[in-house]
Amino acid sequence: MKRSLTEQTVAFAGVIQAGELVRQIATGGQCSQAFARNSIDSLFTPDAESTEAVFGGLSGIRLGLTMTREMATRGSADSQQAMAYASGLLRLAMMLRKDKTRQQAMARSLSLVEPAWKGAEDSLDPSVVAQLADVYRSEISTLPLRIQVHGDPAHLKQDEKVSLIRAILLAGVRAGFLWFQLGGRPWRLLFQRGRMFRIAAELAG
Repeated sequence: MKRSLTEQTVAFAGVIQAGELVRQIATGGQCSQAFARNSIDSLFTPDAESTEAVFGGLSGIRLGLTMTREMATRGSADSQQAMAYASGLLRLAMMLRKDKTRQQAMARSLSLVEPAWKGAEDSLDPSVVAQLADVYRSEISTLPLRIQVHGDPAHLKQDEKVSLIRAILLAGVRAGFLWFQLGGRPWRLLFQRGRMFRIAAELAG
C-alpha cells in the first residue's frame, strides 16, 4: 500500500544510514555508535506505531536523512560509496520481497535472536551482533546478489568488525523492505527525488 512520501523518505534514509555505517567501519574501523544502535534496534520493531518509531524517532535516523539530503549534490566520494551500498541493499530487499519463504525464515531467525537482544545491556553487544551476522549469512548472503564491501583490509580481517558490517547490512535490508512496503519503488526515485531530498532536509533539521 502506498504511503506518504515522508514515510518513504524515512525508510529510505534507513537504507542510506546502513550504507554509511558500513562504509565507516570498512574504511575507519569504527562507526557512529548511536546510529548503529538505532539501526540494529530497527530489526526488532515489527509493530512500531510509525515509520519514525522503527528507528527510535527522527533522531535515530538523522545520519541517514543528512546523507539523503546530500544526494541532491552527489556529495563526496565517501557519500557516493555509501549510496552504492544502499543501492545494493535495495536490490536485496526487492529480492527478499518476492521470496515469502525466505521472509518467514528470516522472521523466525530474528525471533531467536530477540531474547539475547532484550537481555543485553548494549544493542551492539558482540554476542547479539554475531547472531545477527549469522542471520545475514544464512538468509541474505544466499541470494543471487552479493554486496562487495571495500575498505582497509586490516579492518575487514577482524571478525568482530565483519560481524558488525553484516548485522548493519541486515538492518539496511530491513529498511529497504520497509521502503517497498510503504510504496517506494526505484523508478519513482527518478520523479520524486527532488521532493524527497527536500523532505529529508526538513526532517534532518
